[in-house]
Amino acid sequence: MVERSEEERYQEQMARHHYLGALAKIGETVWYVATWREQWVAQLSISAAALKCGVRDRWIGWDFRSQYGRLKLIANNSRFLILPEWHWPNVGSRVLSLTERRVVADWQARFGHPLLLLETFVDPRQFHGGVYRAANWIELGLTQGYRRTREGYSAEAEAPKRVFVRPLCRTPQVQLTHPDRAHLQLTGAAKIMLNADQMRQLPQCFTRIPDPRRAQGRRHRLPVVLGIAAGATLCGMRGYKAISNWADALGQKARERFGCRREKGQYLVPSESVIRDCLVRIEPDAMDGALNTWNQAWGTQDEALALDGKTMKKAIDETGEQAHILSVVGHDSKTCYAQKKVGTLPVAGSDEQKRTNEIGMAIPLLKTCDLAGKDITADALLTQRALATYLVEQQAHYHFTGKGNQPTLERDIALLFEKRQKPDFVEITPPDHGRIETRSIWCSTALNAYIPFPHVAQVFLIEREIIEKKTGQYAREIALGITSRTPQEASPQRVLATNRGHWSVESVHYIID
Repeated sequence: MVERSEEERYQEQMARHHYLGALAKIGETVWYVATWREQWVAQLSISAAALKCGVRDRWIGWDFRSQYGRLKLIANNSRFLILPEWHWPNVGSRVLSLTERRVVADWQARFGHPLLLLETFVDPRQFHGGVYRAANWIELGLTQGYRRTREGYSAEAEAPKRVFVRPLCRTPQVQLTHPDRAHLQLTGAAKIMLNADQMRQLPQCFTRIPDPRRAQGRRHRLPVVLGIAAGATLCGMRGYKAISNWADALGQKARERFGCRREKGQYLVPSESVIRDCLVRIEPDAMDGALNTWNQAWGTQDEALALDGKTMKKAIDETGEQAHILSVVGHDSKTCYAQKKVGTLPVAGSDEQKRTNEIGMAIPLLKTCDLAGKDITADALLTQRALATYLVEQQAHYHFTGKGNQPTLERDIALLFEKRQKPDFVEITPPDHGRIETRSIWCSTALNAYIPFPHVAQVFLIEREIIEKKTGQYAREIALGITSRTPQEASPQRVLATNRGHWSVESVHYIID
């Protein structure tokens, strides 16, 4: 890699010999120099991937909702220069090969996340791309020929570029479209890139919310302010300052789509103080309802929802106690459909000192969500007959855990599987995070007529075995549960996947913390 003391020389030679000139470091960028006996042979720049590339995106198989937060897993070979005195056979392909061998480790060490794919664009008016073909890069096709400008993209197509990619892992398409962000070492909430229709629709979701501000002095309509705040949050902004900076960076076309105020031929965005003032004065329930309207139109459709409580870190009220909330979170989208404060916990107290009302608030909270056809998962505290009955009446299905708060239920299921034979399904996960996990599940309908719990269709036992790769340490866990899904509706594999999906709520709690 190029040292800081070498950067001036690197840029000088790139400006002198490369037909596109030098390129400044923007975002995640690494510069390389290939040497032979202390002489510079070639220079490469590896930088952030292109925001849009039709042939690449179709090859990967992702859509705009998922690609934005995962583009960092792709890097672009934005400059490749073989110095004039080194135009010898096979030099280019050899340099590319050496770069591929080290860039993954360098990227992980410098930026803290993996790199799965390299891409590059070749101008056919200048080159044929032979050096990339010789290095086993894959040619995907041509770009449409539009280039980025300050206003968006050029009005007319220019010369299309050849698109080449080089996988840095065995199955880049599978990895880049993997539903679990943690599997890709991506933390936090998923980000998206808003398209034109989404920008237009976001303000419409907030039209029914009454404006708490005085009519005098209003410069920006409330739906516009809330729509911009929601759009910034969807694109990964956190905090009023970040939302305001995102709004300031919007182009005139984007501002027009959001419905911004126009003065002297320019569309104006609300300031940070206006955004803050509106957000703190809006009723949370009204905001949740408006966002759910947008989620139903554009969000990932969840087949299962997780219902779980969480004591919030550092969320201390006027009495010196931490807030405890109950949330409904989608297994697949990680979207929080609804949440409500249901109690408090003394900061210095133990877990047994919680003064919460999760059981009493579960049904009122679920009434704000569309439950028909969905699986509702919950931990042992919410394994309650009234909740089970309500869910089935709403044409939903429950998936509950059985523990000590339902001692008869727990004892009966444990006794049924005490002498269990071969499991109905076994799942072995890849050795991620330094451990190997094996999950086995047994399902049965034998207790349906005997368990005093409404609408039971199956009971199950899940055995989880964990082996730490470094130490060889072995651990074993057992989980018992019940579901209203029949074996015809939910196979053992689906029951296991639903149970595991419940813990997706923890990632949302992490973000809120």
